[in-house]
Amino acid sequence: MSKLTLRYQYDASFFDPKQPRDDFGWLAIQVQTDRFSGDGGFWVQWQDVKEFGEALNVFPIAADRPIVAQWGFEMQEGDDLRLRIEISPANNRGDLKVRFEVADYHEPDNRTRGYFTTNYPDLDAFRAGIARLMERETDVATLDGR
Repeated sequence: MSKLTLRYQYDASFFDPKQPRDDFGWLAIQVQTDRFSGDGGFWVQWQDVKEFGEALNVFPIAADRPIVAQWGFEMQEGDDLRLRIEISPANNRGDLKVRFEVADYHEPDNRTRGYFTTNYPDLDAFRAGIARLMERETDVATLDGR
């Protein structure tokens, strides 16, 4: 069984009106397939995570317009890229391909890339999980796959 799990930790200033608000928090991603696993994280604006979740509310996902979220330093290419998730059609039966790239924050040479398949009901549950995660109603949002 494959899965991709998100966790988000808001900056402490998000909850304290006496502090200048910092919209960046730590997004942690853990991915597991039958052949690969990895975890990493990056400083991400909470609005970006929320927008990524909202972007998942599309049917069907067009092959030429996959849903992509990525974070990293500067150009977000090569060693600068730390986290990437891409969701696109896998076939004409409604399966979806979830491509991922996760690098260690401090040692970017330590990274894993791969993919697994999922479906629209699991993607919709992930979308709802991200919404609950960003509302602090849960600690994790998980996309289940095969």
